Amino acid sequence: MQAVVLVPGGSDVAFAVRDLAPPLPGPNDLLVAMKSAGLNRADLLAGHPTKSARADGVVIAGREVAGEVIAAGSAVTGFKPGDAVMAMADGCFAEQVIVDPRLALRVPGGMDWPRAAAIPIVYATAHDALVSNGAMAKGETVLINAASSGVGIAAIQVARLLGAGFIAATTGSTGKLAALRELGADLIIEHHEENFADALLARTEGHGADVIIDNIGAGVLADNIRVAAIRGRIVSVGRLGGRTDRIDLDEVARKRIRLIGVTFRTRTPEERIAVVRRFAADCLGQFAKGRLWPTVDRTFPLTEGLAALGYMRSNAHLGKIVLTA
Repeated sequence: MQAVVLVPGGSDVAFAVRDLAPPLPGPNDLLVAMKSAGLNRADLLAGHPTKSARADGVVIAGREVAGEVIAAGSAVTGFKPGDAVMAMADGCFAEQVIVDPRLALRVPGGMDWPRAAAIPIVYATAHDALVSNGAMAKGETVLINAASSGVGIAAIQVARLLGAGFIAATTGSTGKLAALRELGADLIIEHHEENFADALLARTEGHGADVIIDNIGAGVLADNIRVAAIRGRIVSVGRLGGRTDRIDLDEVARKRIRLIGVTFRTRTPEERIAVVRRFAADCLGQFAKGRLWPTVDRTFPLTEGLAALGYMRSNAHLGKIVLTA
C-alpha cells in the first residue's frame, strides 16, 4: 500500500511517500480502507507522540481518517465490513489504517469522504475546548483566534449551535472575512489592521469575551487577558505564533481568569474516547441536518501528500486540507 511516512533525522519534520505492507489488525481493531484523511497542524511536528511506529519501525503520518471497514477483529462489536466510518487514529496517511472501534463514528448520511475526514479531530477538539474546558453557557460571548483554521471554523459552528450569544473571530487575511461571516461569526477582525481586543471591547461595551479559543499562542496572550471578561476562560488549543509569552498575573487574578491547556498528546485512550463520545452526543446528529458543515479547502491525492503538507505550511487555506485515496 502507499503511505506518507516520517523521515528520521534533523530537527525539522520531513516526509516521503513509500510502498509498505498493509497493517495487520488485532482482535480489538478495525481495518479501514482509507478514502480520505484530514491534515492537522500537529502532523508538522517532529516526534509527535500520536505518530506510533509500526513493527518494522516505520512511522506513518496522519491522525484523522474516513473510510470503509475492511475487517473487524473478533472482539469488535457494532461494526462490520462495508461500514462507512470516520475516526482519529495513528497512521492515517495510508491506503489502509488500523482504527480503535471505540473512537470510530459512523459517517453521517449523504456526506462525502473528504468532508467526513474533516470532522473527527477538529470538531471534537472544538467541542472539548468550548464545552468541557471553556464551560461555555448559552448567551455568552466567544472569541476565536485564528478562526480560519479547521478548529477555528468548527468552533464558530459549535458555539453557534450550542447557543453562544456573540461570536468574534480573528484572521490574518482580508480574503477570509466574508467566509467567516457566512460561517456564523458576528464580528470578524483582521488582526493586522486593528487590535482584536480593542475591537471586541468596543463592540461589547467593555464586557469582553467569556470564552476565548486561542489557536495562536505567543503574541496574543496579553490581549487575550485584556479582552477576557471577569471570570473569563482562555483555552489554549494551538500555538501558531509560538509557545512562549509574558503574562500579567495580577490581571489574571483580578479578573479571576482561568487559563486552560488542551491537547490529545497527553490524553489516555480512555480520555480520548470520552472526548469523542461527548462530542458525538451533542453534535453528531447535526451534520445530517445541515447545522454543522465541514469546510474543505482543497484535496490532494495520497501520492501528492508532500505537496499537501507544504500547502498547510503556507497557511493559505480556509478550513481543512484532505488527502484522498
